[in-house]
Amino acid sequence: MIFLVLAILLIFVSLKSLYSIIWIPLRIQQLFRKQGVNGPSYRPFYGNTAEIMQMTKEAQSKSIPFTHDVVHRVCPDYYQWSAKYGKTFLCWFGLKPRLALADPDMIKDVLSNS
Repeated sequence: MIFLVLAILLIFVSLKSLYSIIWIPLRIQQLFRKQGVNGPSYRPFYGNTAEIMQMTKEAQSKSIPFTHDVVHRVCPDYYQWSAKYGKTFLCWFGLKPRLALADPDMIKDVLSNS
């Protein structure tokens, strides 16, 4: 009897974990893509953290010119992804989606409606 309850509990926890770790993020990504908002693909547990760390390491290994254009050095992920996916894109920090906006009118609209 106890084993049956533990087995049911284990199945429930496993399904709940799969739902929150895999199903919900992939569904969010699919919904944003239908609306025309692309971005790097979701990876379970880590999101795009490995890519961000790799881009940061590459950017810091290069020398920086003496200008005020430092975005490619400070935030290489946003710099590269905005060039690749456009001014609006979706990226992932672990299980949390982040919507990056670079259009001033859209930012104003979002902030005024929040």
